[in-house]
Parts: sequence; C-alpha cells; structure tokens
Amino acid sequence: MDFSDREHRASTEKNLAPPRVDFWTLAGLVLLLLLPLLTMAHELLGHALACVATGHRPSELGAYYVECPNTGGWSRRLVAIAGTGMDAMLATLAYLGWGRVRRPLLRLGLWIVFTVKGMVAAGYWMFSGVSNLGDWGPDVGGGIGPLPWPWLWRGAMFAVGFYVYIAVVRQALRMMLAMLGGGEQARRTQWKVAMTIYLLGGVSALLVSLFNPLGIVITLMSAIASSFGGTAGLFNVAYFRRCEQPPRDFAIGRHDAIVVAGVLTTLAFAVVLGPTIYLH
Repeated sequence: MDFSDREHRASTEKNLAPPRVDFWTLAGLVLLLLLPLLTMAHELLGHALACVATGHRPSELGAYYVECPNTGGWSRRLVAIAGTGMDAMLATLAYLGWGRVRRPLLRLGLWIVFTVKGMVAAGYWMFSGVSNLGDWGPDVGGGIGPLPWPWLWRGAMFAVGFYVYIAVVRQALRMMLAMLGGGEQARRTQWKVAMTIYLLGGVSALLVSLFNPLGIVITLMSAIASSFGGTAGLFNVAYFRRCEQPPRDFAIGRHDAIVVAGVLTTLAFAVVLGPTIYLH
C-alpha cells in the first residue's frame, strides 16, 4: 500500500460514522431470540412436531426437553434428531437471508440466528460423539441408538461436528467483518456483540432451566451444555483482531420496543415452559 492509498483510506475512515450497537437493543434481541424463539424452535418445531408426525403425542413440553412416549425404532430416532435438524435449517435460512438484507438491525438479528444455531447444531454432534449422551448418541444409552459399530459412529460424528463448528465460526467472523469492518471502534463493538450474546444468553438459559421438575440433569445437559458450551466459539469472534478493512457505516440505536418484547417474552417462556406443560 503506497502513501496515496493510505491517505485515501484515512480520509474514507474519517467520513464514516464508527460502527455502534446500542447495548440495550442488543440485550433485547438476545432475550427475544436466543431463549424463547430459537429454543422453542428446537424443542417444539423440532422434537414435538416430529413426535406428532410419527403418529405419537407429546406428554411433556419443557423449556429444554420434550417427552414423546411409546416411540421406538426409527420413530424414536427421528424425534431425537429433529431438534438439531431444525437448528441446522434455521442457521441455513438465516445465512441466506443475511446476504439479501441491508438494514443493520435485521442483519444483526439474522447473524445471531446463524451463529448460535449453527454452533449449537455442530456442538450437538461433537457432544454426543464424545459422551454418547444427548440427541445423537449412537449407542444403547444414546438418543438415536443402538446402531452397529457405535464407536465408529461416534468418531465420525465428532469429526463432522468439529469441522462444521470451525466452518460456522469462520463464516460468522466473515459476516461480522462485512457488517462492522475494521478499526478500534469496530473491534470494541464486535467484542460487545459476541460477549453479550454468550453471557446474557447463557445466564438466562441457566436461570430458566432451574424451574424444570427433572432437576440438575436438564440444567447441566441442556441449558449449560448448549448455551455456555455450544456457543463457546463466540470467544473467537469476540477476540479476533486481524482486519485491515476500513470501518463500515453500521449503526443500531435504542429500540425500546425490542427491549420490552425481549424481557416480556423471556419471562413468559420461563413461567410457562420452565416448570413444564403436562399434556394428558
């Protein structure tokens, strides 16, 4: 880069407003999207809908689990994998939508959906591959088991999940840089977005999970594992520094309606699905 290029770049950066995202609007988006909408999509549109589609009826609907009794064979496996399938589909749709919109608030919302659902879906494969627990465990005690050669399935599942997880993190970084660009203010905004999603989403999930009637198992395996563990890749986004791009004109101000909607929706989610709905 010669002197004239550096001079032009400096002039361009001066004419651009630094990227900024209002914290309360961001918190409202997290409370609106991560817990109620995206979690219900996994449990209700994934597990519960698959339960009904296979000719069964859910008996319990919780914030982090769905009970589908009397299933067996392939119907049990389809119900088990449907939640992650819904996560993967939402991540794909969010990614496709993100490339077609230009409004900063909508772009950030779609980025959150892609990043979180993509990480959680890949994280499920890694978690089940290592532990044989959860929705994808391919052994007698696992979610989709028993399958022949369970150790082979578990190794393959972890490898695929690890590859996809890295791909999601890298793509999330590319999308974030396309929205914010480079520079110190962009890096601070990037850190704020990633860490707010991770901490607020994880703490909220933990608190909601304490209402479940099944005890600490659901809290550890569903709320903590999927929130704090599944989205750990947000640390890579928060602390990524290498960017030579100029800052982008990306500004999200205060949206009180989003803040109120996020708080009320999360409270309703905790009160209604936290203690579990029993269907008789």
